[in-house]
Amino acid sequence: MIAAHLTLGYLYYELGFYREAMKHFAKIPSDDPVYNDALLGQSWAAIKLNDYQQAIITLNELLKQTDEDKYTEEAHFLLGQCYLELGLYDFAINEFDFIVQQYPGTNNIEARLEHVEAGLVEQAKQAEKLGLDLLVLESKLLDMLPLATNGDIPKYILEEKKRLEKTREKLMKNILEEREIFEEFQWSIMKIREEMELKRRRKHWRAYAEYGKARAYFLKSMQRNR
Repeated sequence: MIAAHLTLGYLYYELGFYREAMKHFAKIPSDDPVYNDALLGQSWAAIKLNDYQQAIITLNELLKQTDEDKYTEEAHFLLGQCYLELGLYDFAINEFDFIVQQYPGTNNIEARLEHVEAGLVEQAKQAEKLGLDLLVLESKLLDMLPLATNGDIPKYILEEKKRLEKTREKLMKNILEEREIFEEFQWSIMKIREEMELKRRRKHWRAYAEYGKARAYFLKSMQRNR
């Protein structure tokens, strides 16, 4: 049911029904794993309604809840935007400056990300090979069906049966080890891709923050000259 509220919140937001979206986001309890996503969604909906004070409340709550970059960068930027709209230019500058200082620009980030992406392609190929190796091992294990033990069995068959059982046990062990390596490998690739996406987003948030900071200084100077 909680997941349904988050999904409905996103749907209503995309359809432009921001008040309905906020109602669903607000129904998610603070001890739920998606609470931070709900706070961020609620903040965006409040901003769309020009309810900047409410957005500031939920964004500050989000910053109290987490220090994960994927939330904090966006939260500080949105806080800057809210303060900017309310004419609180010094507060806005502080929020934008936080992003600029906390996440300094990196040289040639796109070229470095492309290099990492090329490495990930090779890693994905290795993961695919690991998956195929696992299938081969599992098919070998299936081929080793247990031999019947009814009635009198010649000694050489019993010995062959013992040999097959040992081989099967060894294969099973190899499969479990390969499966663990395969899953860890897949997880590593996923985490690297998430980190790359975060770096790309960080570059954009920094650019937005620099523009917001310049705009806040400009509006502040205009206010002073009136």
